[in-house]
Amino acid sequence: MGMSNDYTNLIKNIKYYRIKSNLTQEQLAEKADLSISYIKQIESGKEFKNITFITFSKIAKALDISVNQLFEEIEVLN
Repeated sequence: MGMSNDYTNLIKNIKYYRIKSNLTQEQLAEKADLSISYIKQIESGKEFKNITFITFSKIAKALDISVNQLFEEIEVLN
């Protein structure tokens, strides 16, 4: 069973905004008051069953963006 587009966008957006903010996974974890292993699991797409709105809020706040921005479809140029 594959991930939905929402989750795929979410993973891309977290990584995109983290890199845009010049943060490592470790720095994002510290700013969001989450463990580094949890951030790594989220970015790798392994952790979505138990993720909460509070977690999304912590990540968005640490990235200085809105929660909505985590779910928006963005054009990421490589």
